[in-house]
Amino acid sequence: PIQGEGGDNHFRKEFFQQLRTLADENDIMLMLHTMQTVMVPTGKMWCYEHFGVQPDMVAFGKKTQVCGFMCSKRIDEAENNVFHESSRINSTWGGNLVDMVRFRKYLEVIVTEKLVENAAQVGRYFLDELRNLAGEFPGQITNVRGRGLMLAFDLPDGERRDAFLRVAYQHGMIALGCGPRSIRFRPALNFSRELVDEAIRVTRETLGEVLGTAATHAHSAAVQS
Repeated sequence: PIQGEGGDNHFRKEFFQQLRTLADENDIMLMLHTMQTVMVPTGKMWCYEHFGVQPDMVAFGKKTQVCGFMCSKRIDEAENNVFHESSRINSTWGGNLVDMVRFRKYLEVIVTEKLVENAAQVGRYFLDELRNLAGEFPGQITNVRGRGLMLAFDLPDGERRDAFLRVAYQHGMIALGCGPRSIRFRPALNFSRELVDEAIRVTRETLGEVLGTAATHAHSAAVQS
Protein backbone atom coordinates (compact mmCIF):
# COMPACT_ATOMS: atom_id res chain seq x y z
CA PRO A 1 0.00 0.00 0.00
CA ILE A 2 3.04 2.31 0.07
CA GLN A 3 5.30 2.32 -2.98
CA GLY A 4 8.90 2.04 -1.80
CA GLU A 5 11.57 2.04 -4.48
CA GLY A 6 9.51 4.19 -6.85
CA GLY A 7 9.57 7.20 -4.54
CA ASP A 8 8.00 6.29 -1.19
CA ASN A 9 4.58 7.21 -2.50
CA HIS A 10 1.89 7.31 0.16
CA PHE A 11 -1.72 7.04 -0.96
CA ARG A 12 -4.77 8.47 0.76
CA LYS A 13 -7.27 6.28 2.56
CA GLU A 14 -9.92 7.32 0.04
CA PHE A 15 -7.83 5.89 -2.80
CA PHE A 16 -7.93 2.39 -1.35
CA GLN A 17 -11.58 2.69 -0.39
CA GLN A 18 -12.42 3.58 -3.98
CA LEU A 19 -10.32 0.67 -5.22
CA ARG A 20 -12.39 -1.62 -3.00
CA THR A 21 -15.59 -0.14 -4.40
CA LEU A 22 -14.43 -0.53 -8.01
CA ALA A 23 -13.34 -4.10 -7.37
CA ASP A 24 -16.72 -4.99 -5.88
CA GLU A 25 -18.67 -3.27 -8.66
CA ASN A 26 -16.72 -5.17 -11.31
CA ASP A 27 -16.48 -8.51 -9.50
CA ILE A 28 -12.68 -8.26 -9.22
CA MET A 29 -10.60 -9.46 -6.29
CA LEU A 30 -8.49 -6.76 -4.64
CA MET A 31 -4.89 -7.81 -4.10
CA LEU A 32 -2.28 -5.91 -2.05
CA HIS A 33 1.48 -6.40 -2.19
CA THR A 34 2.80 -5.76 1.33
CA MET A 35 6.46 -6.78 1.15
CA GLN A 36 7.80 -3.49 2.52
CA THR A 37 4.90 -2.51 4.77
CA VAL A 38 4.11 -5.77 6.55
CA MET A 39 4.92 -6.32 10.21
CA VAL A 40 4.62 -3.07 12.10
CA PRO A 41 6.69 -0.33 10.36
CA THR A 42 3.57 1.72 9.58
CA GLY A 43 2.27 1.48 13.14
CA LYS A 44 -0.09 -1.38 12.32
CA MET A 45 0.63 -5.05 11.83
CA TRP A 46 -0.75 -4.73 8.30
CA CYS A 47 -0.64 -1.39 6.50
CA TYR A 48 -4.11 -1.80 4.99
CA GLU A 49 -5.57 -1.62 8.50
CA HIS A 50 -5.06 2.16 8.29
CA PHE A 51 -7.57 2.44 5.46
CA GLY A 52 -10.57 0.48 6.66
CA VAL A 53 -10.26 -1.77 3.60
CA GLN A 54 -10.21 -5.56 3.59
CA PRO A 55 -8.35 -6.99 0.57
CA ASP A 56 -9.19 -10.35 -0.97
CA MET A 57 -5.55 -11.34 -1.42
CA VAL A 58 -2.37 -10.26 0.38
CA ALA A 59 1.21 -11.10 -0.61
CA PHE A 60 3.79 -10.75 2.17
CA GLY A 61 7.46 -11.43 2.87
CA LYS A 62 10.76 -9.84 3.93
CA LYS A 63 10.26 -9.14 7.66
CA THR A 64 8.10 -12.23 8.00
CA GLN A 65 11.22 -14.29 7.12
CA VAL A 66 9.18 -16.43 4.72
CA CYS A 67 7.10 -15.23 1.80
CA GLY A 68 3.43 -16.03 1.78
CA PHE A 69 0.08 -15.42 0.20
CA MET A 70 -3.21 -15.29 2.08
CA CYS A 71 -6.68 -15.01 0.62
CA SER A 72 -10.28 -14.59 1.64
CA LYS A 73 -12.89 -17.24 0.87
CA ARG A 74 -13.44 -15.56 -2.49
CA ILE A 75 -10.45 -17.47 -3.84
CA ASP A 76 -12.70 -20.54 -3.90
CA GLU A 77 -14.68 -18.87 -6.67
CA ALA A 78 -11.72 -19.78 -8.90
CA GLU A 79 -11.73 -23.46 -9.76
CA ASN A 80 -8.43 -25.27 -9.16
CA ASN A 81 -6.98 -22.29 -7.30
CA VAL A 82 -3.51 -22.32 -5.76
CA PHE A 83 -4.74 -23.59 -2.40
CA HIS A 84 -6.23 -26.72 -3.95
CA GLU A 85 -3.84 -27.52 -6.78
CA SER A 86 -0.21 -28.23 -5.91
CA SER A 87 2.65 -26.28 -7.55
CA ARG A 88 0.48 -23.56 -9.10
CA ILE A 89 2.69 -21.19 -7.07
CA ASN A 90 5.89 -22.34 -5.39
CA SER A 91 9.17 -21.08 -3.98
CA THR A 92 12.53 -22.81 -3.85
CA TRP A 93 13.16 -21.79 -0.24
CA GLY A 94 9.55 -21.29 0.82
CA GLY A 95 8.16 -22.99 3.90
CA ASN A 96 11.50 -23.21 5.69
CA LEU A 97 10.77 -24.37 9.25
CA VAL A 98 13.78 -22.56 10.75
CA ASP A 99 12.55 -19.28 9.24
CA MET A 100 9.08 -19.90 10.63
CA VAL A 101 10.38 -20.57 14.14
CA ARG A 102 12.55 -17.45 14.01
CA PHE A 103 9.62 -15.34 12.89
CA ARG A 104 7.46 -16.70 15.70
CA LYS A 105 10.09 -15.45 18.15
CA TYR A 106 10.10 -12.07 16.41
CA LEU A 107 6.34 -11.86 16.91
CA GLU A 108 6.76 -12.57 20.61
CA VAL A 109 9.27 -9.70 20.89
CA ILE A 110 6.98 -7.36 18.93
CA VAL A 111 4.09 -8.07 21.30
CA THR A 112 6.12 -8.10 24.54
CA GLU A 113 7.98 -4.87 23.79
CA LYS A 114 4.88 -3.15 22.35
CA LEU A 115 6.68 -2.34 19.11
CA VAL A 116 3.46 -1.72 17.17
CA GLU A 117 2.56 1.08 19.55
CA ASN A 118 6.13 2.37 19.51
CA ALA A 119 6.22 2.55 15.72
CA ALA A 120 2.99 4.56 15.71
CA GLN A 121 3.94 6.97 18.50
CA VAL A 122 7.59 7.57 17.58
CA GLY A 123 6.64 7.72 13.92
CA ARG A 124 4.17 10.55 14.59
CA TYR A 125 6.85 12.45 16.49
CA PHE A 126 9.39 11.90 13.70
CA LEU A 127 6.89 13.13 11.08
CA ASP A 128 6.11 16.27 13.10
CA GLU A 129 9.82 17.02 13.46
CA LEU A 130 10.40 16.55 9.72
CA ARG A 131 7.55 18.95 8.98
CA ASN A 132 9.07 21.49 11.35
CA LEU A 133 12.40 21.01 9.61
CA ALA A 134 10.78 21.64 6.24
CA GLY A 135 9.71 25.03 7.58
CA GLU A 136 13.36 25.90 8.12
CA PHE A 137 14.14 25.18 4.46
CA PRO A 138 11.09 26.58 2.63
CA GLY A 139 10.81 25.42 -0.94
CA GLN A 140 13.78 23.08 -0.50
CA ILE A 141 12.19 20.26 1.51
CA THR A 142 8.79 19.33 0.12
CA ASN A 143 6.20 16.57 0.28
CA VAL A 144 7.05 15.42 3.80
CA ARG A 145 5.09 12.23 4.34
CA GLY A 146 5.02 9.30 6.68
CA ARG A 147 3.04 6.49 8.21
CA GLY A 148 4.55 5.07 11.35
CA LEU A 149 8.28 4.63 10.84
CA MET A 150 8.08 4.74 7.04
CA LEU A 151 8.92 8.39 6.34
CA ALA A 152 10.22 10.43 3.44
CA PHE A 153 10.63 13.89 1.96
CA ASP A 154 11.67 15.35 -1.39
CA LEU A 155 14.64 17.52 -2.28
CA PRO A 156 14.76 19.83 -5.33
CA ASP A 157 16.52 17.32 -7.60
CA GLY A 158 18.35 14.01 -7.74
CA GLU A 159 21.78 15.64 -7.59
CA ARG A 160 21.12 17.24 -4.22
CA ARG A 161 19.36 14.12 -3.01
CA ASP A 162 22.47 12.06 -3.77
CA ALA A 163 24.66 14.69 -2.11
CA PHE A 164 22.45 14.50 1.00
CA LEU A 165 22.96 10.73 1.21
CA ARG A 166 26.75 11.08 0.98
CA VAL A 167 27.02 13.88 3.56
CA ALA A 168 24.57 12.23 5.96
CA TYR A 169 26.67 9.06 5.84
CA GLN A 170 29.76 11.10 6.71
CA HIS A 171 27.85 12.40 9.73
CA GLY A 172 27.03 8.86 10.83
CA MET A 173 23.47 8.50 9.51
CA ILE A 174 22.28 6.09 6.85
CA ALA A 175 19.28 7.24 4.84
CA LEU A 176 17.92 5.79 1.62
CA GLY A 177 17.19 7.33 -1.73
CA CYS A 178 14.17 6.44 -3.83
CA GLY A 179 12.37 7.76 -6.86
CA PRO A 180 13.88 10.71 -8.74
CA ARG A 181 14.61 12.96 -5.72
CA SER A 182 13.32 11.49 -2.47
CA ILE A 183 14.97 10.70 0.86
CA ARG A 184 13.41 7.98 2.97
CA PHE A 185 13.93 6.84 6.54
CA ARG A 186 13.49 3.25 7.73
CA PRO A 187 14.43 3.19 11.43
CA ALA A 188 14.23 0.09 13.61
CA LEU A 189 10.95 -0.76 15.32
CA ASN A 190 12.41 0.09 18.75
CA PHE A 191 13.52 3.57 17.61
CA SER A 192 13.15 6.16 20.39
CA ARG A 193 12.28 9.85 20.52
CA GLU A 194 15.87 10.54 21.59
CA LEU A 195 17.13 8.89 18.42
CA VAL A 196 14.62 10.91 16.39
CA ASP A 197 16.12 14.07 17.88
CA GLU A 198 19.59 12.90 16.85
CA ALA A 199 18.38 12.03 13.35
CA ILE A 200 16.79 15.46 12.99
CA ARG A 201 20.00 17.13 14.17
CA VAL A 202 22.07 15.27 11.58
CA THR A 203 19.46 15.91 8.90
CA ARG A 204 19.50 19.65 9.67
CA GLU A 205 23.30 19.81 9.53
CA THR A 206 23.39 17.81 6.32
CA LEU A 207 20.76 19.98 4.66
CA GLY A 208 22.69 23.06 5.72
CA GLU A 209 25.75 21.75 3.91
CA VAL A 210 23.93 20.52 0.83
CA LEU A 211 21.42 23.34 0.38
CA GLY A 212 23.32 26.22 1.96
CA THR A 213 23.67 27.52 5.52
CA ALA A 214 21.11 30.34 5.50
CA ALA A 215 18.27 28.21 6.79
CA THR A 216 20.44 26.69 9.52
CA HIS A 217 21.46 30.15 10.69
CA ALA A 218 17.85 31.25 10.68
CA HIS A 219 16.94 28.28 12.86
CA SER A 220 19.74 29.10 15.30
CA ALA A 221 18.62 32.72 15.53
CA ALA A 222 15.03 31.64 16.16
CA VAL A 223 16.09 29.28 18.94
CA GLN A 224 18.22 31.96 20.60
CA SER A 225 15.39 34.50 20.49
